Amino acid sequence: MGHKVKQSLMSSRIDFFYYAFRNILLVSVPLLIFSIFVFTIPHSSAEISSSADNVQLVLSTSCTVNAVVTSEHTVSLNGGQLDNNVGNTKLSAYCNDNNGYSIYAVGSSNDIDGNTDLIYNNGFSDSYNIRTGVYDSSNVANPSSWAMKLTAGTGTGIDPVTGESVPTTPPTILNGYDNYSAIPNVYTQVAKRTSGTNMITDSDASGSYLNTTYQIYANSYQPAGTYNGKVKYAIVHPNSSHNTIPDLDTAFAVAGKMKVYEEGGNSYYAMQDMDAGICSMVANDGESTSTQLADLRDNKLYWITKLKDGHCWMTQNLDTDINPSISFNSNNTDLNVAYDSNTGQYAEYNDGYTESNGVIYYTPASTATTIDFTGNNISGWQDNNTTPYSANKTDSTKTGHASLGNYYNWTAAIASNNSSSLTQDTLSDISKNPKNSICPKGWRLPTISSESEAIAGSTNEFGRLNYLYNDNSTTSQLNLTIAPLFLAQASIIIDGSIRNLEREGLYWSSSNTSQYAYDIILQPSRVQANDITNKIRGATLRCIAR
Repeated sequence: MGHKVKQSLMSSRIDFFYYAFRNILLVSVPLLIFSIFVFTIPHSSAEISSSADNVQLVLSTSCTVNAVVTSEHTVSLNGGQLDNNVGNTKLSAYCNDNNGYSIYAVGSSNDIDGNTDLIYNNGFSDSYNIRTGVYDSSNVANPSSWAMKLTAGTGTGIDPVTGESVPTTPPTILNGYDNYSAIPNVYTQVAKRTSGTNMITDSDASGSYLNTTYQIYANSYQPAGTYNGKVKYAIVHPNSSHNTIPDLDTAFAVAGKMKVYEEGGNSYYAMQDMDAGICSMVANDGESTSTQLADLRDNKLYWITKLKDGHCWMTQNLDTDINPSISFNSNNTDLNVAYDSNTGQYAEYNDGYTESNGVIYYTPASTATTIDFTGNNISGWQDNNTTPYSANKTDSTKTGHASLGNYYNWTAAIASNNSSSLTQDTLSDISKNPKNSICPKGWRLPTISSESEAIAGSTNEFGRLNYLYNDNSTTSQLNLTIAPLFLAQASIIIDGSIRNLEREGLYWSSSNTSQYAYDIILQPSRVQANDITNKIRGATLRCIAR
């Protein structure tokens, strides 16, 4: 449904379209067929025998949100004007889940979730868009802005059990949306009911409800024209056993995580807050589940996606530098090896590890470094497995999913200062793989094993992706390099030089032999998910959520 906001700047208007998710959860009520058979047998004693079918009814827990527009979202403004009550939409929630429900909102202008602008549609640059934000009357240079506010209400309905008229309990407004607040750029919890509501039989949306209204301010520099925006709402019941959460942003919010990093007016959850529970909440897989998370070690952003194998993966390459200014510790890095009181060490390969107050610290060797290079030669790269090395190819044309990230020797990949003591082939027993990596906390290196990739949940994890997304091809890399995997063709460093850039890709796993580590290699006419490469070479990394 479309609801418009018109803004006249001299003779201008704004169009605002509101969109509400409805029936996010499906109600499954099987058709009930009840049959009774009565057999009457003529007899002098009038004996009667009867039989009846058993009847079973299964009623799924369900939650729906219905939208009723009570006033059209249309307003005409002159430059420098503010309207504090643009339209009104009533969201009525119905839920028979005793765990309650949560309502989430996200800006979705131009049908792109996360786009919070009022879009200027007169063919000019998006620099004229009206950004989300709250009007500040004390700021004379305040830019144009728009925001939203929710109010909760109590209605009445008919209790389906007693038939009596009953009051409904309103939801609680969250995250400051009881006052005007910025349109959220990721799915954000805006209201909740902590216990189930009565299932009201009235059809006029008279149950507990939320009213949404919008604030629009246009400064005197805003050009005349039409502006469009959209907000999307979703309802979930977070404590039920149903997978109803549509994406990772919503899952982070339901898990109670807080956005901890801001950049360019956007805010992000942390890579280090990822866990298996968050990933398992998400019902779907693919690009629709994707979000960007911030690595708190250096505030770099990474795309992550839930994939068909049921795991959440980074869908761009790791770019963490081996840098003395970064403290690698078990609070921010994938350091899980427990202290062994018998040996007084963490593990043979873990030179450079210390512990303080239960926190494990990894200090890369003093000669370890990350080398920046722009051509094919990486001056300073050393081929060895006793010192961690990383290299970073600066290329501003490769951003987001296509970013090349860093190249790591395998010693660096497993967060070690010496991997030479790891000499056992772990293909048939990945329990002997190193337990640490340079991935963020909560993430790890993928495994490559001898297990069949056709088995659901196979520990041959790169092979499983090739099976699920690339028809298990050994001759074509195409489907691995596009959405949703985006395995970039960053190639490999051999003898201090980059080889076949943008023609092949090579990604380390945590599995190894005496001299080699297992990897997946992608070449124009070859894909091998259990390839082996000398540990001293430089390859790229993708991390998988634990």
